This record gives sequence, structure tokens and C-alpha cells, in this order.
Amino acid sequence: MAYQALYRVYRPRTFDDMVGQDVITQTLKNAIETHQTGHAYLFSGPRGTGKTSAAKIFAREINGIAPETSDAQIPDIVEFDAASNSRVEDMRDILANVDYAPIESEYKVYIIDEVHMLSNSAFNALLKTLEEPPANVKFILATTEPQKVPVTILSRTQRFEFKRIDNLVIQAQLADILHQQSIGYEDDALRIIANVAEGGMRDALSILDQVIAFGTDKVTINNALQVTGSTTTTQLLAYIKAISLGDTPTSLQVLHDILREGKDAQRLVVDILGLLRDIMLVDVAPDLIKSTVPFDELKALVEDLAMPRIEAMMVILDDIQKQLMQTTQSDIYLELLTVKLSMASSLHSKQTVTPQKAGTNHSSTNVQLSEKHANEPEPVRVSPVEETATVKLDTEAEQVEATSNGSSTMSQNLSKHNDNHADDSLLARTGQEAVFAILTRAKREALSHLKSTWSTLIGQFDVAQQAFLTIAEPVAASDEGVVLAFDYPALLEQALYDSHLQNKLSAAFLAQKIPIEMVFISQDDWRQQRAAYVQELKSGVTRSIALTDLPRVKRQQTSEKSENTIDTHAAPAEAPVVTEAKKIFGDDIVTVID
Repeated sequence: MAYQALYRVYRPRTFDDMVGQDVITQTLKNAIETHQTGHAYLFSGPRGTGKTSAAKIFAREINGIAPETSDAQIPDIVEFDAASNSRVEDMRDILANVDYAPIESEYKVYIIDEVHMLSNSAFNALLKTLEEPPANVKFILATTEPQKVPVTILSRTQRFEFKRIDNLVIQAQLADILHQQSIGYEDDALRIIANVAEGGMRDALSILDQVIAFGTDKVTINNALQVTGSTTTTQLLAYIKAISLGDTPTSLQVLHDILREGKDAQRLVVDILGLLRDIMLVDVAPDLIKSTVPFDELKALVEDLAMPRIEAMMVILDDIQKQLMQTTQSDIYLELLTVKLSMASSLHSKQTVTPQKAGTNHSSTNVQLSEKHANEPEPVRVSPVEETATVKLDTEAEQVEATSNGSSTMSQNLSKHNDNHADDSLLARTGQEAVFAILTRAKREALSHLKSTWSTLIGQFDVAQQAFLTIAEPVAASDEGVVLAFDYPALLEQALYDSHLQNKLSAAFLAQKIPIEMVFISQDDWRQQRAAYVQELKSGVTRSIALTDLPRVKRQQTSEKSENTIDTHAAPAEAPVVTEAKKIFGDDIVTVID
């Protein structure tokens, strides 16, 4: 006899065989026993949760047909697939026999699967029959998308919502089937299969079939991981730990190791979400944790990440998950995801300057004076940092002289940068005036050329920088320079102070005959400043701003001693508000608490 898939062999034949839908099965059994069955039912819910199986069982039970009877031997139970027979003509062919009495049974039962696929005309044809059904006819409609079924149909049916089956229930059912098959298994392997099945028993049995075929002697964790494309706990932990430390290069390396093993991109995102969920619940609901990660490690991770960052990471993961469904470049999106997750700490970190006595409160930063200065006049209020993206600009000592347009100008400018600045010099500008300077001379062909070469251009960078630059978008260009807009303010600030990235970008621009002057800005600020520029044009205001007359970003100094020498490998620069506070009150008074 030909081999049958497990989900067909172990398809429930009675309500007692069904698992995970106890409320529905008990309700239907009671209705049959008390002869209080309705004329139309709607079974809705996720795939593989037992809708069609329950419909067939119900149809046999109300007619007193033995469970072992083959479906093909029951002429009074008619199955209709609306997905492949959605036309009104198909529905009319079925309904033409409604008025005929059952051949052998008490009731004629019509099971319409995927009913939401019917056309409007087919629904209208069905509606007339549902309004005045013959006494010996019953309809069971099954669908995964009840919201697509007209309300006129819904109001004439008894609705039963099938729920996703709990993972523990699925694991128990899989274990029982393997016992019957005399196949050994590892508990964690069944847990992996149940997680991937996402509450669908049919999916779980299909995956189990593949795992058995992959390794016939035993269902092991490794086989389950290979078949499902899931990621090992060790790899997930290494990835999340690198993310929690903000170690982007390490997290990217772990990602590439995972991808080299052929793991599925969508599955990886789901696995990361699942681990973050367990980290989130470790303190509030430890009984709901699903992963096999040691409890102590989960506790350590929740302390490293903190709830606000976990929430931000989950939002980023959800966004990437949607984008992965619409692209074939999954590796690039996963690299982008890794950079975003690593930078999530910057989006939520706050520095607090703690007072010792009197002082003033500035947003999330408190500046206080020591007791000996308590009677001094109230200090000047420090302007708060605009969100986390505001970058303070200082005027440079040297200005780059404007020269003629063209490639010769770019060569002269780059040579001048190399002569007058060390390798750690900052070349970028930012702010409204810099953006306006580009927009006043913007050329469509310059922007088109930049956009067409952007993917090739960033391909020259290393993996970490490539992933970083994917969140930057060229939005304006002229013969003088270009504007790059960054998705996140924190990433913008990192780019503004990354001299290595800027110098490499400048060289890449020169090689592609693109103006080497750069303006970095956040996407939100770009939209606002572009709108402001358009408004000025409409009102007749014109500006004559040369980009080379504007100052570049200067590296923030952490102390007076470092004004003349800057260590590019030093610890991250202080927030501007902290620097200002120290200038006003002195280093010995101001205390910084992260």
C-alpha cells in the first residue's frame, strides 16, 4: 500500500480524537445528543486547527455513520472546495440538488471549504438557500478568513472560532504518534517542531514527516533544526549577547555564521522574537517561558537590555519581518536588522547629571550645585538635546575655499582635505543651511546618477559599514555636494563623528565622479527642511549659500586637555548637555550617572 502522510493517517475520526478544541467539540457533541443542531455552521480559525476534520466528524455523527467508514462511501456528505470552484455557476450546480432527499442518511450535509473565496454572485446564490433551507439539509462553512465572508451569511450561521493549539498539546500528540510508530525522539526536538508549527497540528505532523525522512532512526534536535531552518539556542544567545553589548561587528559575524548554515531568514527573525519574548517575561511571568535557555542567562540578558530596549527591538523585528516577505535580498535586510538592533541602545540610553543640592531640572538631565554653591545665582539653563539626534556645530578654523565646478574641483578639494587634515578629520556638514546650500543648486541628473550607483558604491565597504549605509538614502545632490538622510537620529550622530567612514565615502564619491562634499541629516529633519525650502521658494525668498562657506562638524571634546589632540579610539563622546554643564559649574561639581 502506498505511503500516506502522517496528517492523513492520524486525522481525527471522532470528536474524542481531536485535541486542543475541547470547548467546540463538547458543544457539538451536546447539540447532536440533544437533537438541537442548526442548519448552518461557520468554522473559522488558523490553518491546521481541525476545522474540516470537525466538519466531517459532525456530518458523520448526526447521520449515525461509523467513524471507520470511508468518506468516498458516503453520498450524502458533499465536500465543495470554494478555492477552485468560486464562480456562481459552480455554486448553482451544487445547490441544484439541495431539494432532493438524502440517498441513505437522515441529513444531506454540504461542507464548503475556504468559503471566503466565493465570488459575490456565488455568495448571493448561497444566501437564498441559507434563508430557507430544506429540513434535511445542513451547511458547514469553513474558512481561515471570516472577515471576508459577507455579514448576511455570517448572521445566518452558528459561528465556532477554532484556536491555535497549545505547543504542549502538540508535543504530547507528536510523542503519542511516535510511540505508535516505534520511533525514538528527543523532547526538545518536538518542542522545536511545535514552535515552528505555530499552533497548527497539520503543520506539525507535516514537519514531523520530514524530520523522520531526514533521519529515520530517531527524531533528534539537530535533525529538527536542519529541517525547520531554526537556529540553535547557542547561536541565538551569542547573537543577542553581542546585540546587547552594541557590538555590531561581532553580531554581524554571528549572523553570517547562521546564514552560512542555510537557516531561513523568516525563521531566524521569528526565533529572535521568541527569545526576546522569553527575556521580557523572565521577571513577570517565568511560567510562560518556552525556550530551553537557562533561567540565569535570561535574567542576565533582561538586565543588560532593559524593557524599553526590548520593546524597541521587537518593533524593529516586526518591521523587518514584513519587509522580508517582499524581497529576495534577505541577507541585506538581516544585516540592516542587526545594525538597527545593535544601535537600539543608543535610541533609549539617557545620561543623567545628578545634583547634590539645589539646582535646575532640565528634561531628563538634572544639574545641581554642591552645598558650597547653593547660594550662588541660578545658573543659565542649558538647552536640552533635541531628542537624541541634535548635533552641536562649532565653527572650523579653516574654511575650504570654493573653486570651479567639475571633477577638477573635486580632486582639488579631496587633495586639500588630505593635506590639511589627518585621517581622523571630519568631512561632513549638517543643519538647515547646509541642506539649503545643496537644494539651491540641486540637479535631478546628479541625484539620479548617485542613486543608480549607490548600491555599487557601498559594496566597496566592509560588511559592517555596508549594513550601516543601507539605512542612509541619497535625497539631494548638486555639482557641489550631496545630502544623505539617515533613518535614525542615533545612527546619524554616529555617522557624523565617524571620520573613517566619511573619508572612505569621499574617496568612493570621487571615484564615481560624484561631488565629495557631504551633508548628513535625519529623515525627519530632511522632510521638514525640504518643506521649509519649498515654502521659501513659493514666497519668493532666495538664498545664495555656498556649501564650502559653512563649517564642518567638529569632534566633540571631552576635556580642555583634548582640544588640540583627538583620540579616535577613545570612549564615546559626552552628550552636549553634559559638556555644557561642566563648563558652567566645573568638573568637580557635576556628576554623571548613566
